[in-house]
Amino acid sequence: MKKILFCFVPLFVDWNHGIALLSAILKGHDTETDLILLDNMPDFLEKVDSGHYDYIGFSCTTVHDYTQALPYIAEAVNKGQKVLLGGVYIQRMKPKLKGVKVCTGDGELLPMFINYGTEDVLDGFICENLDNLPLPDYDLFTGIPYNREVSWLAPETTYLPYYSSRGCPFRCKFCEVHFQNPPYQRIRRKVGEDLSFLLQKYEPDVLVLGDALPPYYDEKWRESWGNVHHPFVTYLRADAKESELRWLKDHGLVGCFFGVESGNEVYRNQVLGKSLHDKDILRTVAVLNEMGVPFMAAYMRGTPDETWELQGETAKFMEDLGGNPIVYNYESLAVG
Repeated sequence: MKKILFCFVPLFVDWNHGIALLSAILKGHDTETDLILLDNMPDFLEKVDSGHYDYIGFSCTTVHDYTQALPYIAEAVNKGQKVLLGGVYIQRMKPKLKGVKVCTGDGELLPMFINYGTEDVLDGFICENLDNLPLPDYDLFTGIPYNREVSWLAPETTYLPYYSSRGCPFRCKFCEVHFQNPPYQRIRRKVGEDLSFLLQKYEPDVLVLGDALPPYYDEKWRESWGNVHHPFVTYLRADAKESELRWLKDHGLVGCFFGVESGNEVYRNQVLGKSLHDKDILRTVAVLNEMGVPFMAAYMRGTPDETWELQGETAKFMEDLGGNPIVYNYESLAVG
C-alpha cells in the first residue's frame, strides 16, 4: 500500500477542501493518507523522517502560501522524497521546480499516478461530472477545528464546510477564480444526499457553503436539496433574485457574504468588472434585513486607478449599507 503526506500553509482556515477530497479518492484506491499543516520546519522534517511516505503532496491556493511553502518543498526534495505540487495557484502559474511533479488539473486521477506512474494524468485533467466524486475525507482533519468563525454567531459554534461546485459564471477581473480552467461552473447536484450524510456523521451546528458562488440560481441544484433544512452561511451575489434569497432562507440561511468592492458603480463595473449595480445591492440588503439575515459586505481599497475621492465614496456607501463590513487593502493607490 502506498502512502502520501499532504501539506499546506493555512491561510484563513486550517482546512483544505481539495486535500480532503483527494484523501477520500486515494483511500478508495488502497492508498494511506496523512496530513500536516506547515507552520514550522522542525515538525515538518520530523513528520517526513518518521512517516516513511512514498509521496509528499503540497497544495497552494495563492502566491502567498506558495512562497511560504517553497522552503518546505526544497527540504523534501533534498531528502530525496517524491514531491507533488497542486492547487488553484499552481494550475494557473504552472511553476517549474526541480524534482517536483506539478499537477495542472483537478487531481482526481492521482491514484493512477501513484499506483501506475502514469505521468500525463496530472496534466490538465478536468472532472466534468462532480457527481461522480466522493465526499471529502474530513476525518483527515480530526483534532483541527474548522476555524472560519462567523462574527454574529456564538463563539462555540461548530462549522463544517460543504462544496457543490467549482468555478463561477461571473468574470470579475480581480478574482483568482476568473483565471481557472475551465472558465465555466461545474455543479454537483446531489446536495440532499451529501448533506444528510455529513450532518449525521459530524453533527455541525452550521454548514459553510464554500463555493466561489454556490449555484442557488440552478433549479436542479435547488431540487437536489430535497427536505434538508439546516443552518448554513454562504457566499452569494448582491444581485441575487428575491425568490432565490427566500429559498435560501427557507432552507436554513443564517448569514451571508457578498462583495460590493467599490461604492462607485462605474468604477466597480468598468475597472473591477463586477457587473453589479447599486439598485440590486440595495434591493438584496432590503430583503435580507426584512428576513432577519445578517450579512457581511466586502470592499476593496487601493485597487488600480482608485483615487481618494473613490475611496470616500466607498466609505460612505459602506456606512449607509450597514451590516458587517470588511475591507481588503491593496497596494496601488493613485491620488487624483
